[in-house]
Amino acid sequence: MIDNLSSVLKGGRLAATRPDVVDFISSFEADRRIAFTTVLVNEAHVIALERSGVIERRAARKLLRALRTLESKRHLSGRRLEDVHVAIEEYVTRLTGREIGGLLHIGKSRNDQVATAVRMTLRNEILELSDLLLQFEFSLIQLGRRHVNTVFPGYTHLQPAQPISFGHYLVANCFSLLRDSERLIQAYARINKSPMGAGAIAGTSIPVNRSLVARLLGFDGLVEASLDAVGGRDFALEALGALALTANDLSRISSDLLFYSTGEVRLIELPDEFASTSSIMPQKKNADPLELLRAKAAKVAGMFSSAITIMHGLTSGYNLDYQEITPMLWQSVDEMNACLRILVALTPRLKVDEEAESRPYLKSTAATELANILVRAEQMPFRTAHHKVGGLVKSLISQGRGLQDLQGEDWKKVLGYVPSERTLRLISQTLDLKASLRSYRTAGSPNPTETRRLIALGSRRCREIQRANTKAQKRLEVSMRSLRTAASR
Repeated sequence: MIDNLSSVLKGGRLAATRPDVVDFISSFEADRRIAFTTVLVNEAHVIALERSGVIERRAARKLLRALRTLESKRHLSGRRLEDVHVAIEEYVTRLTGREIGGLLHIGKSRNDQVATAVRMTLRNEILELSDLLLQFEFSLIQLGRRHVNTVFPGYTHLQPAQPISFGHYLVANCFSLLRDSERLIQAYARINKSPMGAGAIAGTSIPVNRSLVARLLGFDGLVEASLDAVGGRDFALEALGALALTANDLSRISSDLLFYSTGEVRLIELPDEFASTSSIMPQKKNADPLELLRAKAAKVAGMFSSAITIMHGLTSGYNLDYQEITPMLWQSVDEMNACLRILVALTPRLKVDEEAESRPYLKSTAATELANILVRAEQMPFRTAHHKVGGLVKSLISQGRGLQDLQGEDWKKVLGYVPSERTLRLISQTLDLKASLRSYRTAGSPNPTETRRLIALGSRRCREIQRANTKAQKRLEVSMRSLRTAASR
């Protein structure tokens, strides 16, 4: 049970609030994630009050000294209150006295303060997560470079479809993840706007310089309209949406790796240190981390769904419903961090079967190119060629044979004639799946030349995003030094 309502709020409109009600509405435990940034918000606000002449320098100095002792958060581990904001104010008041401590909340509300602190914490989490996502993308690129020519089956409907390379598979997933990185960076730009100074909903008559507070806290600008500043949570939904899309990509990659590593498929082998065994079946090698990763990714998608449902139908202004969304942000970030750390460590240790092209059943993936050869060499309409090659495959299967056993007589049964020597030579070359990779002509295809181009392009994009992250992190570091300097003065 949480202690009764904070002493700084008692004695006004309400005589008392039931302890169980305070417990029910409390966000104190979830607020620990934003405790440090909330202290920084208060420090910047005190500086702005002193600069505008609202409070004297002597009072500002005492407030800042008290707040500085809170930056370690160790003083917030005692009596639990309804939220971290009143806990900070109560602590500062105990340290400085009611006359000085009572100045801390001039010109601000918990509404603009919490929105600001959440944005500050979230922007840091987004940058750290973006760096981790880039590590995964770089690991895919590095592994892809080694397997540009490693034949690998591309699947549709979980059936071998066309030959690609393992390098192409890896770089394709990298490009999907790069879009996730871009979404995170774009979300960061909208997250990094300051609501501080918007008050409860209507700003304040106290002359608080909102732009000064924004600069001291490292924001790139303001959430201009006060009602929007405290009532808008689209920045949180956007972050959750970006995380959910990233989680969806990680889930797909995990499912791929699980499928490719099954005993029947055996296209890749997972390292022992990323597996476990059965408690009863001694032969088992279970890819438990990848299975759990899919579940965690689903939880992230679920939290986005829950958050947007909470926001649905809310009226303008501040609503305590928002309080339920913030923990979803931190849990989603934590789940994604855990998933990415596993994949970053796992990817360089993956072993792929570099002789997969010799498997008879994979020769069937050359069927599309056989039809294309009939189109080019025999001047046949594609739909006719598709029908003929399909009939050929069906006939071979009924005989327990595959395309690797193809002979001229087989073509005679299907076409009514034996194709020219040139056509047969092209067909024979196509059944060499490495040669089939080289036959692709379109941009972005698994042709080794194109795959190398894609790897170079992906690497450049990774570096561009990395530079943007570094620039944003340095700006935040500069703002922290500016806050420290302003407080010291």
